[in-house]
Amino acid sequence: MSVELRRQALSLYRRLLRAAREWKGSTEEADYIRQEARQQFRANRLDARSEAAVAQALEEGEKRLELALHYGIAFPRLHHADQFAKTPYWDKPRLGGEPEEVASGIRDRSIADKLAAAARRRREKLAAQQQQQQHGDGGAPE
Repeated sequence: MSVELRRQALSLYRRLLRAAREWKGSTEEADYIRQEARQQFRANRLDARSEAAVAQALEEGEKRLELALHYGIAFPRLHHADQFAKTPYWDKPRLGGEPEEVASGIRDRSIADKLAAAARRRREKLAAQQQQQQHGDGGAPE
């Protein structure tokens, strides 16, 4: 890997970690940014033999960082149907059911698994909060 690509990679990694540290959203989102940056950099470190692959990975990382900072969304964009489809809105299928069911329809398995895991963690967190509120109120039902 050339010196310039190495410098760009380290700069991107530092900016990702800085964005995670200064993230205004939840701590789960900040942890996701940190974890995803480490995971992607470690996975792409093995592919460092090709400078074109490294440059492409850096470009993708730059885009994801800019989108996350601009929109305030830490997670990658989900790929949906064509936005210019001719189907009238009343004929379009509705997303419903549990988040795991919705995630099962997503083509990218890694994103679907992450979405399902996040929904599961959120449900567990809400259940723990409800249980804590019940015990805090003396256990009396509302």
